[in-house]
Amino acid sequence: MGKMERFPFIVLVAGLLFFLFADFVSWALPMFVLKDIPMKKVSDLAAEAKAKNTSAWADFERLAASYPEQFKKYYGEVNEESFAKALKIGHRWYVAEGCWNCHSQMVRPVSNETLRFGIPGVSNTVSYPSEFQNELQAPVLWGTKRIGPDLIREAAVHNIDWQVAHLYNPESTSPGTNMPGYPWFFEKDEKGNIVPNERGIGLLTYIMWLGSWEVKPTKEWALK
Repeated sequence: MGKMERFPFIVLVAGLLFFLFADFVSWALPMFVLKDIPMKKVSDLAAEAKAKNTSAWADFERLAASYPEQFKKYYGEVNEESFAKALKIGHRWYVAEGCWNCHSQMVRPVSNETLRFGIPGVSNTVSYPSEFQNELQAPVLWGTKRIGPDLIREAAVHNIDWQVAHLYNPESTSPGTNMPGYPWFFEKDEKGNIVPNERGIGLLTYIMWLGSWEVKPTKEWALK
């Protein structure tokens, strides 16, 4: 094999070795970083939300108070079990609707992302490993692009009333948005009012759970 023939061969082999090394690191490194962080079940997340009275728990109670007929019909009473059920349903529909295609769930420590997607008024809100160690982040929903904003701190950005209006008709809250409406997450009550159905309550619960562990103390968020 001549010199000119050996060089491309060496480059090819080196490229393959670097690719295999990078693949190994991307597989092995998370195991070392996360090995001492327990994987939380949805029931653990529900118990934690109630015990700490997080903003997600407060929003779940607010949904029950705002839409009592639908809430009682689909979820019964406000408790850890119904909260866990709503999180599971919301997560399933969030994935099924492909929300992660347009919204990421990871605030990185670059490009002023804490200002763009973090908690308003708080700079140190970058993502960290332990907040992804739970069943609702397995697999993780980091996304690949941001047609819409990152949502991992959404609990601190908009309140539940804004979320209801935005989900039904995004133009009503974000003029010019290319996000479509999701009317199939709503139904009419006995009075003809448009209210969230089982899927809608679940999705709203899941969205308002995102980042709620970082919102301290629990408070009412002003309409935006």
